[in-house]
Amino acid sequence: MASLTDIHQNLFQLYEHYVGEPDSSKDVYGYWLFIVGYIIGAAGVASFVIGYAGEGNPYTLIRISGVTAATGLAFCLFGIVLMLPVRTRGIQASVVGLLVALGGVGFFGWAYPYNWRNLGVDYSVEVISVYTFGIGIIAGVTALVPVLTGQKGMFVEEEGTTDDPPILTGDAMEGAQFAAFRDDNGDWKWHVLHLEALAQSTESAVTRPDATEGIERVQNQISSAGLMELTTSAFRLYEDRDGTWQWTLARDDGSIVGSCAGEFDRRDGAEESVSFLKDRGPDADVIEIEGAAFTYAEKRDQWHWQLVDDDRTPLASSEDGHSTQERAEEAARSFAERFDRARVLDVEHIGVELCERADGWTWRFVDAADEVVASSAAEFDSRRDAEKAAEALLPALESASVTVSGEPTYELYESGEEWRYRLVDANEHVVARGPEGTAERDASERWTNQFGDHALESDVVEIKDAEYEVYPADAEADAAPDDAPGGEDDDLPTPFEEPEPAADGGTVADDAPAADDTSPWHWRLVTDDREVVAASTEPHADAEAATTAIERVREQASEAELIEFENAAFQVYEADSGEWRWRLIDEDGNVLADSGEEHTSRGEAAEAMMTLKEQAPDAELLEIETAAFELFVNEDDEWGWRLIDEAGKLVAEDPATHPTRGAARQAMNRLLEYLDSDVRTMDRAVFQTYATEDWHWRFVMPSGETVAVDGEAYPTRDELVDSLDDIRDAAASAGRYTIGDVSVQLYGTDEWRFRLLDRDREEIADSSISYADREAAMAGVDELQANATDAPIFAIDDAAIRLDGSDDWSWELVDRDREVIANGVGTAASKADLFDAIEEVRQLAPMAGRVDFDVASFELVADEDDRWQWRLIDEDGRTVATGSETHETADDARAALEDVRKLIESASILEIDSVSFELHTAEDGWVWQLIDEYGTTMAESTQTYESRTDAREAMNDVKAQAPEGWITFTE
Repeated sequence: MASLTDIHQNLFQLYEHYVGEPDSSKDVYGYWLFIVGYIIGAAGVASFVIGYAGEGNPYTLIRISGVTAATGLAFCLFGIVLMLPVRTRGIQASVVGLLVALGGVGFFGWAYPYNWRNLGVDYSVEVISVYTFGIGIIAGVTALVPVLTGQKGMFVEEEGTTDDPPILTGDAMEGAQFAAFRDDNGDWKWHVLHLEALAQSTESAVTRPDATEGIERVQNQISSAGLMELTTSAFRLYEDRDGTWQWTLARDDGSIVGSCAGEFDRRDGAEESVSFLKDRGPDADVIEIEGAAFTYAEKRDQWHWQLVDDDRTPLASSEDGHSTQERAEEAARSFAERFDRARVLDVEHIGVELCERADGWTWRFVDAADEVVASSAAEFDSRRDAEKAAEALLPALESASVTVSGEPTYELYESGEEWRYRLVDANEHVVARGPEGTAERDASERWTNQFGDHALESDVVEIKDAEYEVYPADAEADAAPDDAPGGEDDDLPTPFEEPEPAADGGTVADDAPAADDTSPWHWRLVTDDREVVAASTEPHADAEAATTAIERVREQASEAELIEFENAAFQVYEADSGEWRWRLIDEDGNVLADSGEEHTSRGEAAEAMMTLKEQAPDAELLEIETAAFELFVNEDDEWGWRLIDEAGKLVAEDPATHPTRGAARQAMNRLLEYLDSDVRTMDRAVFQTYATEDWHWRFVMPSGETVAVDGEAYPTRDELVDSLDDIRDAAASAGRYTIGDVSVQLYGTDEWRFRLLDRDREEIADSSISYADREAAMAGVDELQANATDAPIFAIDDAAIRLDGSDDWSWELVDRDREVIANGVGTAASKADLFDAIEEVRQLAPMAGRVDFDVASFELVADEDDRWQWRLIDEDGRTVATGSETHETADDARAALEDVRKLIESASILEIDSVSFELHTAEDGWVWQLIDEYGTTMAESTQTYESRTDAREAMNDVKAQAPEGWITFTE
């Protein structure tokens, strides 16, 4: 890419080739700015003309062409201003006008077409006013102001006036001539000619005006130049243009060897610096670094250390400054020790860091950028305990369910060897649980399905002591697992036959289908704690028939006598037809034998029975005239009761068995106790409320199965009932998640976070960073889960080396609180290169010593181009002087330094306060130079003279003739 200097030179050469010799650089820039403006304006007009004939969007066309043409016009006018003889204040005013005009162009681009004329808010007048005002400023200060005022002095230069001093002219034949010519690079240089070439410029000028300015400066100052004769090396003291004092060290031939490293506010400071160099420089040692060393420098009243290798290449530096050099040295020694022990934090995705706190140990997740992702909520007694917790967490985290706070959720989890569930509402409260544990997960999930499917339509009931519940038989099928008999509907419905009368007073429905209208019904007597006291033994045609059966049980149970037998028993009973029959029943009520025929009288039936009793002498004889309760023991030696009518048919039975006869009798008495309880039809699930010390509820299906219980107690029944609407909604809308040892929960509104919970919903960890939305938080959790099993677990005992690969690779040494102690200098192209750099620091830092600066020491350093030079450093490590010449190798620089020592020792001190001629010895004679008051060489002799006198005569000739010399330019 061409530099600005190249562009500047090319513009001048083109101008000189096609236009002519410019009077100044603003002529050239004004011309080319006019050309650019013309091209831009013409492009705008052309685009409008060509585009208007096409089919494009006319608004877009006018907008683009208008902006382009108006911009071109503004640049054209400003270019004309630069080409006119306008003073600086006129150009400055025109720049203001150009900026205003361009602002108007931008205003038009924004306003058109939607805020122009009849569209939107009309800004057309404002736009035109701003642009016209800017154009007016450009044109007004250069053309209209002189015309209107009749004076050119404010903005336009008066003819014959200039800010530069006058150029003296003399006789063209006798005076000197400044001959300007182009060098090999196309830049301008000049010679002073008087009969022969006497002097030449030391620097080139890019443009002819620059060359003219340099010649005129020499002409103005050469006549007052004094003479300084250099026979040895010398220190030049001079005051720079900004008022600061500096010095340079020059050989006797005028070439610069070195210079001061800084600037001085006072002349005394520069003199002290020269004196220090003359006193210490000749005998100063050269600093040698073996392996590596720590160097120290003071910056803004703070001391910093730096680790360098034997090539003076910086490897590491301190992050913070120190109040004294001693503290910086102590920090460097501490760095070497800590870096050697520090581990590299090479976390590819996620890592677990064990951290020591005041009260114990914790752990936290950190990402590849060493940012803390989440921190544990608990503290542990020891590091090993924290490590065990992290080890247990990571495998479980990989497959953990992710829930969202504010969304109702069924959580299924294992507790011991059982599965349980809980319902969590939108407020993060556990509002329901499974009634008990189940052996299989599917059983608990079936309960959640039943709860969710029936909660919205459920009733609220309260059982006082006990109630009869009449329920459809298909409720038992719904309560059964899917793989249980009756759990699924058959492909074809089973025909429903006419029901037969039931022994308990209802009607019997054999093999009835589970349909809404034709489903058989059952009844049960339950207490408030859901203990089933009695239940129907056969299905009934409908709810009314089941209710009738309950009434029949009430009548028969109230009149029933108690019959007890332990083995088989003969029973004589009257059939519904009025005839008498007998039968042999076992202790479970099973009919072992019957009469086979009817008898006209009780005695006839008993006589027939006695014939068989001889074959069963242990069987008892039961005579039943009314309904009776029977207490019996089964083959497992467990006792129960049943109610039979006077015909010997089973009316009701104990739904459970008991270990003793007394327990069975107590169960029978409970039926008698609650015999007159209310009857309630239970064709849908219910919330049954009950009280202990507080109020509770259970969710009961029509089959009598409890599938949910409350998650918390309520102080009053009203509060419980009021909460059920929210529970219904939560149960119906909740999603289902299987919860392991760990679950992840997202939470937030404007910003999202996550937390880790255990099986009991106790917080394990909380995120330390937030995410913009839920999707971003979910992506962060996915990243955490995907890399959890591979996450390394580590602890920072003292310090660690943190890697940064955001751009190139670099490292930092941080303590356990992530405070930066030191950092690497520079970057590495790859991670492998960075590890090599870290290993190099590990090896060199422990062996690095302090660079002990003497009162003064020379140091050899390489610049960016690997060129070597010297510098002198004082005892505090501050650079006092630097060499001006560079060398190929360190050995060359070392050899040159020996010559510098001699020059320093013999150098005189010269103070430059005005333009001066200097006479120098050269290899073959004498030369001279013209030095300005700032120590810069303005001109030098074109040849070497045999004697000092010849050189001085040539110098005097130039001094006499140059001020009146004329200037010529040759290509």
